[in-house]
Amino acid sequence: MEITRCEAIPLASAVEGVEMTLGGGDREVGVQPVLVRVHTDGEHVGVGETLTYDASGAEGEAVARMAEALGSDLVGRDPRDPTAAWEAMYVDVKRSNAWKAMSALDEALWDIAGKAAGEPLYRLLGGEAGAVGAYATFPRRQSTDDLVASGAWLAETFESMKITVGADPAADRERVAAVAEGLPEGFGLSIDANTSYTVSEALRVGRTGERVGLEWFEEPIPHTDVEGQAELNRRLDVPIAAYQSHAPHYPAVDHLRANALEVYQPSAYLCGGVTGTRRVATLADAFGKRLVPHAFGPLVNYAATLHVASASPACDLIEFAVYDDSVDDPGEYVASPYVAGDPVRVVDGRVSPPDEPGVGVSLDSREVERLRLD
Repeated sequence: MEITRCEAIPLASAVEGVEMTLGGGDREVGVQPVLVRVHTDGEHVGVGETLTYDASGAEGEAVARMAEALGSDLVGRDPRDPTAAWEAMYVDVKRSNAWKAMSALDEALWDIAGKAAGEPLYRLLGGEAGAVGAYATFPRRQSTDDLVASGAWLAETFESMKITVGADPAADRERVAAVAEGLPEGFGLSIDANTSYTVSEALRVGRTGERVGLEWFEEPIPHTDVEGQAELNRRLDVPIAAYQSHAPHYPAVDHLRANALEVYQPSAYLCGGVTGTRRVATLADAFGKRLVPHAFGPLVNYAATLHVASASPACDLIEFAVYDDSVDDPGEYVASPYVAGDPVRVVDGRVSPPDEPGVGVSLDSREVERLRLD
């Protein structure tokens, strides 16, 4: 079997943009997927995906073109050997920073490998290591009272929820304490500052987090400040979480040596796809750290991430974004109407990878055409 063509399709977001505090300022971000199809001379077509945040679609179109350029060098290769393809792509990507393009292509290659073997991807990765719980990321800006009400609704499906902070440390401390106090007993809470605080600000917010028993404190400071993260991890009882902004797995070595994080959150759409995320999982497991993948975004990438999570003994929890608070079932994945059927759903706080061969998702071609931007 040989690769004959790599096709990339930028898509419009199927859900409304969300407002987040990023690096100290408010910004509206989109959920703009880029689909990749890897065609072969056989019966199998592989599907992978990455995510862009640019609501205009310009970044999505640029990533799509990068994926096709990178994919042109894969033509003639056996798609059932994604590790060798990853290493070949890495030679170029480490200089061009085309991590998102590479990640989508890698996912598509693993999809083909699974389809060719007639097995779901998690079996190729070693089999299920245990049940994976789901926590809800709720990216909607709401008042404290409304967040408490939303938490009661989410607690019927999930084991915990995450809210964003980062605008103002004093206000955030009051908000976190009030939300934590108002949530149902036994329902966990974590916070995500999206790299917005200084170390001293993060310490103050973290002290509040200690008092209310936060599950973790995510990206409290700039992700490149390994020493600062290590200081927070040493001085706070709240576990420090990050890694969603890193690519590929090599920076994890510096974080692990410094004991900078307790929770590692690789983004498969950025970290090098299945291959890169799996390598972060292996490193985290070797150091006794927890893997909780960052899985904010569209469903093809989510399914690929879920296979890695399911096969890793370091992982017992994965993110699940709840974009719409008007749905009857918050465990339904609404971000990707171009995926046929309902391959992923949270039930009783747990989520399982699809059992179909490969990544386990099929595309609705009409919806893909309706949403495509190019």
